[in-house]
Amino acid sequence: MKTIYALTLVLFLSLKVNAQNDIYATSQKPDTYSKPKENTSVKTPGESDEVKNIMSIKAGITDPFLAFTYERLFSQKVGAEVAIGLIGLSVGPKFYLPSIRPEKVNFHTGVVVGWGFFAQGMYGYLPIGINRLTKNNFMLSFDVGPQYIFEDEQFLPGINFRIGKAF
Repeated sequence: MKTIYALTLVLFLSLKVNAQNDIYATSQKPDTYSKPKENTSVKTPGESDEVKNIMSIKAGITDPFLAFTYERLFSQKVGAEVAIGLIGLSVGPKFYLPSIRPEKVNFHTGVVVGWGFFAQGMYGYLPIGINRLTKNNFMLSFDVGPQYIFEDEQFLPGINFRIGKAF
């Protein structure tokens, strides 16, 4: 039993280790302050480069065809999206591989469940897509995948394009 407690403590402590190479503006004393190099970013405590929210406009052949979307990222690899649009809405989790970072391309997948006028009710969609987050935090995203229309019990192709701002 003591072994389980010791392993749990080691695991917990290893997850709490912070990076030691960030430069904090308030951690330097005025008499010992050295000017950072040109390419070094100075961070204040609590400041982070991580993206937590994405607001975008979506257009595609899945309901809603034209929508305003909000996505909340719980980590750099897991998020949840809500889309409200013209005669429809959808919600679902998203998984990113590799993690979302500025000036990098990554892929995503997820499961979207929604209601739409053109789907004549409920539908499910399995997007497989590619994203690009620019250095100014603009997000471009494209995905394709099968969508299942519950009312007609049939599979149809789905395609979506998103452009938005991450913050």
